[in-house]
Amino acid sequence: MILSTIKNIPGRIIRAWGYSRDGLANAFIREESFRLEVMSLVILTLILLLVPWPIWKKLALTSVFLLIPLTELLNSALEDLCNLVSPDFNPFIKNAKDKGSAAVLLAIIINGLALAALVVT
Repeated sequence: MILSTIKNIPGRIIRAWGYSRDGLANAFIREESFRLEVMSLVILTLILLLVPWPIWKKLALTSVFLLIPLTELLNSALEDLCNLVSPDFNPFIKNAKDKGSAAVLLAIIINGLALAALVVT
């Protein structure tokens, strides 16, 4: 049992990588906001390469930048599920989608606060 589980680990990792790649590709193709957030992440990360900050600040800020597309992916998944469950207007579905959008907004606010804190220190 344990040996067969250990033998399956490389296959599981490869399949998981494929699922993640497919999810990122789908989001990039279908979600304009995700594309904008990824492009912003790339630009901000390139700018960070030029800023004379210690590496820990650059890594911390890049990590915080990643929260935005991460939250957008979760929001998009929630919206896809909502659209499947109830294609017609439903106040509960609207609330779920609004909460997902609010989560993205909070990630953006966290990003701004982290940027401000790192610039000041």
